[in-house]
Amino acid sequence: MWVKIEVVPSDSDIIFLPSSLEKETGGKKSCTVKFGGKSLISEIQYTDDLSMRENSFEMPGKIGLSDKLKEKLMIPESLIYQVVISESRISFGPVIGFLLGVHTHRYNPRHMSKYSDRLGIYNKVGGLVYAFSPKSVNWEKNTAHGLYYNIATASWEYGCFPLPDVIYRRDFHSSPEYIERLMEFTHGRLFNSYRFSKYQLYEAVKNNGELNKYLPPTELSLSFDQVKRFIDCHSKVILKPINLSRGRGICIIEKIDNMYKITDYRYKQPVVSVHDDRKSLEEFFVLNKSLFDKYIIQKYLSLARVGNSLFDIRVIMQKRRIGIWDCTGIECRVSNNSHLTNISRGGYALTLDEALQQAFSSDHEFINREIHDFCQKFCSYMDRMGEHFAEFGMDIAVDTDKNIWLIEANVFPSFKGFKKMDRQMYLSIRYAPMLYALSLTEFGK
Repeated sequence: MWVKIEVVPSDSDIIFLPSSLEKETGGKKSCTVKFGGKSLISEIQYTDDLSMRENSFEMPGKIGLSDKLKEKLMIPESLIYQVVISESRISFGPVIGFLLGVHTHRYNPRHMSKYSDRLGIYNKVGGLVYAFSPKSVNWEKNTAHGLYYNIATASWEYGCFPLPDVIYRRDFHSSPEYIERLMEFTHGRLFNSYRFSKYQLYEAVKNNGELNKYLPPTELSLSFDQVKRFIDCHSKVILKPINLSRGRGICIIEKIDNMYKITDYRYKQPVVSVHDDRKSLEEFFVLNKSLFDKYIIQKYLSLARVGNSLFDIRVIMQKRRIGIWDCTGIECRVSNNSHLTNISRGGYALTLDEALQQAFSSDHEFINREIHDFCQKFCSYMDRMGEHFAEFGMDIAVDTDKNIWLIEANVFPSFKGFKKMDRQMYLSIRYAPMLYALSLTEFGK
């Protein structure tokens, strides 16, 4: 049922229900009233002055709360709620939290405006949607300060609220201890609960006999001798930071005869150097010891091309319902240089069909099906890892021999390319976590 709240002056904890709902409660005179992490015993009064009318989002019914009960529940009266009524409990909601991490600059109306398009399906979800930081949680009161989306003003406003029913994690800076505590409080309804590093992901997938064939040869970068052996074995390799994405911090090394060409992307402009023997190469690594600090080394893949440009594939896999993974978006990112395909580096986007048809005169339909099949199997496998995942941005590459490779998978993917390529697809991606959050609550049953 859809309802608006009407505040009634009273010094007592009272919920006022339309007389038509008396059967729903079994005629009881008191019950538990729940809103997010707040639950209170309240008196029930039935009245003919309130009506459920057509009971739709556009025409919600009315339920009254005493001002004392409203204050205790910390429930904004400007919103439209779903309500679930039983003989023992009346629940208002849903209460959905965006966990944006510990960075305080993200918690202001201007920054939060970028999340407003996610509320384009508020008429299907309703309730309270707010952003909060682990630093703002009061564990004694089970509350958090944050910013909520006020549907009446279409703006983000400050407030203090009960902890959410379900949490959509959009950061990777919160400590594991905070995440574990929030997971416990929400009974596991915090999704995107863990972020794999590149090597952790590799280690997890390589143990799956069905999926490991999609992994390029990969090792941790630990020492010069180990790196040189890997270069000598594969001729061309790429060094990647474990915890960075979007092509940041990489270094490409190619062995040409007895020389080593290094293209270093850790700077604003690529820096190219050539080393004609082992000693010179070793000196480079002595001067760049950070390449052994949280880096992986990976075989460089000979990627397929669109015209003369490299491309890779970003696949967005999301849950909109419990246990069901959907492919909600695919874009192919075409490079404007010889090594990087990322949009943030100046590339452009094509649809998967456009890219595969241009890259391969045949077999594009088979490759398309294999990509979808692999992504479904990957997500199903990740569900068995003991964490709560509901969203992956999977970077897939196809080489010149039509082999498919998993480059990385992020739980906090960027959607920039989709917004430019297909706005409806972009919005579908943005809505999916809201629908999934709803499905985890009693209001989405």
